[in-house]
Amino acid sequence: MGIDVSLLALIRKPLQRGLKPWPVVRPLRFAMASGLLVGCWALVISSGVFESLVAAASPPSFSADIAPILQKNCVACHSSSTKMGDLVMDSYDALMKGGIHGSPIVPHNAHGSRMALMLEGRVEPRMPFGADPLPATDIAMIEAWIDAGAPGPAASETTKPLTAAPIPEIKTEVPVVSPVAAVKFSPDGKLLAVGGYREVRLLDPGTGKVIATLSGHADYVRSIAFSPDGKMLAAGGGPPQQWGEIKIWDVQSHQLLKTIQGHNDCIYSIAWSPDGKLIASGSYDKMAKLWDASSGKELFNLKDHIDAVFAVAFSPDGKRLATASQDRTVKIWDIATGQRLYSLSDASDGLTALAYSPSGDRIAAAGYDKTIYIWRLGKDDGHLDQSLIADEDSILSLVWGLGGKVIITSSSDGSIRFRDAATLDPIRVIDHQPDWVEALSMSPDGMRLAAGRFNGSLSLYDLENYKEVRGQIMAFEPRQPTAANENKQVAQ
Repeated sequence: MGIDVSLLALIRKPLQRGLKPWPVVRPLRFAMASGLLVGCWALVISSGVFESLVAAASPPSFSADIAPILQKNCVACHSSSTKMGDLVMDSYDALMKGGIHGSPIVPHNAHGSRMALMLEGRVEPRMPFGADPLPATDIAMIEAWIDAGAPGPAASETTKPLTAAPIPEIKTEVPVVSPVAAVKFSPDGKLLAVGGYREVRLLDPGTGKVIATLSGHADYVRSIAFSPDGKMLAAGGGPPQQWGEIKIWDVQSHQLLKTIQGHNDCIYSIAWSPDGKLIASGSYDKMAKLWDASSGKELFNLKDHIDAVFAVAFSPDGKRLATASQDRTVKIWDIATGQRLYSLSDASDGLTALAYSPSGDRIAAAGYDKTIYIWRLGKDDGHLDQSLIADEDSILSLVWGLGGKVIITSSSDGSIRFRDAATLDPIRVIDHQPDWVEALSMSPDGMRLAAGRFNGSLSLYDLENYKEVRGQIMAFEPRQPTAANENKQVAQ
């Protein structure tokens, strides 16, 4: 009788809370089939619960029961923009279509459905990836829905694509400093633009003093590009999983000229074409785009990468664009047509940095596998000229210096390394950096290197002696805790 009473309570509980008892019905059905609950079933019928159970035990609804679970736990990694495993779960049709492993749902067979197996941890990796397993009730609800045939929304329902839960704004409790996410010399070398959280700062590289602050960006400014004449500055970024943003500023007046939005995720890299007519962008949404710099109109969507595009670069003659991706490839594109010409696929892991040589006949890239790759480029193909495991951890940034004679990398091992571009032999290393150097930029004369760090600091190095020109510059001052700012405003 103890078993009967506990099971009866289990059945009553969801009914009393106004919930559907499907997570209970499924194991109950199994137990009945096994002949374990004959006595209990008689008790259920005699108690009057049976009628309530039958009335409430309609199959779980996709819109009411399943979609909220997906939205809370799955859509962040399986939306139309991220497509992890090429699986999209922001609508019923997309979920049923499946990804690289086919459909994750086998109607009427939860135990044969990949989705249920991964949620239970019987197929690795367990989902949600990198997070706590779903509550048993949520898993049971999904499995009950699958066993019921995985019915979709009713024809009369108005459905909208699911979106990931918004990222909450976390109020700071201690002073924080914006990382230097991007740094760029102006074409005349008289300005240094530094990108950080929601702003760009224009610095005098001779004194390190801030000349102007360009505010109003939606999120981190992850890449900066000056127009060839130095009159305009483009700053790329945008909020993750929402959209990409490029703001174009007048350098002299510090006025915002236009804002371009287009990608389905944040932008990691932008470049301005040598003739000043085009802006290229690469985004976490796996796309690279070409924009008309004057109008802001999208000209081409360069769709061929299968993972995030972390770096873009125009060839010195402006006829081609190179894109580097987490998918371990560099792709070369024809600017006039937007067509991919060829791919360079020698890297063993994701590529985060990319740069053409000044002559344009070679291109260097680096990333997660700590390796520098240099390809010799032809009209219709390119071949790997040399490669070297060059750092002790992932390479974050890469530039050519001294007119193409030196390749410079920064790494998450806390170093800046200088190598002979012809042989990749080491020349100098500046290690023990106070934090990761996330951004590098060479002065137009190729003699000074700007290095921006995660801790908000910036240094300039002279390439004649590889010494710091002056002490570290704090590009961004610490932001005070939100509560402290609110109290200060109240007191005033």
